[in-house]
Amino acid sequence: MTIKEKKIAASGLGWVNALLTTLVFMIMWNWFIVKIGAPHIDYWLSFGIILTADFIIMMPSQINDKALNGDVEYRYKLNVFSTSSIIMTMIFALIVHLFVG
Repeated sequence: MTIKEKKIAASGLGWVNALLTTLVFMIMWNWFIVKIGAPHIDYWLSFGIILTADFIIMMPSQINDKALNGDVEYRYKLNVFSTSSIIMTMIFALIVHLFVG
């Protein structure tokens, strides 16, 4: 894969991760948190919660120099890892949901 292809793939995976993370968060909230009395949330409220959490949690000291300096290989690998982590989280949450009900 060329640098240009990896750059495009990293950007695409970044968008997929943002949208998929929101979906997984919404589903897990509605499966688990609603059971303890919280209201159901929709996709856009889930997106807002994630944006707020990222804003609060992300500190300037935590921003990685490799990502900022345009290291395409690093961003590509990071996004591939993030996508697989999101999918695995959803699979484990589904298993827990099936057993907890």
